[in-house]
Amino acid sequence: MKKWYLTAGILMMVLTTLSISCKKNNDSPSDNGMDRKPMLENYASNYIVPAYADMVQQLSTLKTSVEVFTAHPDGTTQAAAQAAWRSAYITWQKVDLLEFGPAYDKSLRTYMNIYPVTVSKVEGNVSSGSYDLETFGSKDAQGFPALDYLLNGTTLDKYTTDPQAANRKQYLLAVIEKMLQKTTEVRNEWNDYKNTFISNTGTDAGSSLSEMVNNYVLYYERYFRSGKIGLPVGAMSGVAKVDLTEAYYTQGLTKELALTAMTSVINFYSGKSYDGASTGESMKSYLAAIGTKDDNGTLMADLITQEMNEALAGIQNMNGSLQDNIQNNRTAVLNTYEQIQEVVPLLKVDMVSAFSISITYTDNDGD
Repeated sequence: MKKWYLTAGILMMVLTTLSISCKKNNDSPSDNGMDRKPMLENYASNYIVPAYADMVQQLSTLKTSVEVFTAHPDGTTQAAAQAAWRSAYITWQKVDLLEFGPAYDKSLRTYMNIYPVTVSKVEGNVSSGSYDLETFGSKDAQGFPALDYLLNGTTLDKYTTDPQAANRKQYLLAVIEKMLQKTTEVRNEWNDYKNTFISNTGTDAGSSLSEMVNNYVLYYERYFRSGKIGLPVGAMSGVAKVDLTEAYYTQGLTKELALTAMTSVINFYSGKSYDGASTGESMKSYLAAIGTKDDNGTLMADLITQEMNEALAGIQNMNGSLQDNIQNNRTAVLNTYEQIQEVVPLLKVDMVSAFSISITYTDNDGD
């Protein structure tokens, strides 16, 4: 669908007007009678805090399953550990978009989901038995991608008769313990940070709205659009690289992860609670209240939902695994990438401008 956006002149007028309004009352919870506090409260209480609580629970279950597997490695305990990993990885897709506040401070994503995993680093750590998962150089040798390799990309004998079996078990447990440690820290800090987040109702660069929106848009643009689809299909480079896909060693899962992530993007924008049982004030409702429209008179808040749903449908309509589609039906994946891309300017330009905030990150992926 072709979109028509505000001309540069009109956009500058809107930005100037909103900027003046913001400067007059930057620390006030409302502009033109619109209160941002209920939106922040809905996000914190009904999505963010429950999301981290669930993530900790999922990782705790995974740790227990892996402890059983490493104590008694056989086909049954391995399958149970793989299932727990799969469940936790799906849950992570609902949490990854929350890299602001304590998660940003902890660089949580670097401990959880930097892919592709560098197998040589993992094997080097296993062989040496000495490693520091806190270092920047270890980011691509831990998290869910490393677990994917260790649980799904290696044979069972690596945990039984192999000379490095004991070290491999130790490393597997160390990776999970680091993930659980970091996520628990973020969960605990959010319990304390929640009130600060809700009360910081301005629109300056350090406000809750600015930090939340910036990291939400960054996640969508860089880690969802480019990471999950664009880089593997070669949308920017022109060369498809299946080895860059998420969950590379469990290829039947990759599409489900992308679907869960896109659904989470939509739900968060719309203000749905983490459990999906309720809907509250949100970026969408706030944008609708501001009343920004496209040239056809459609509310930008509704247009974003429409385009997001089209992107979701594009992923759903791919038959088979994402890897199969990249290799055998690349045009369809590129078309899906374009549908996902349609949302980027709506979020990054139209929504951000309407909110009277600025993009504070740099997009450096070359597209």
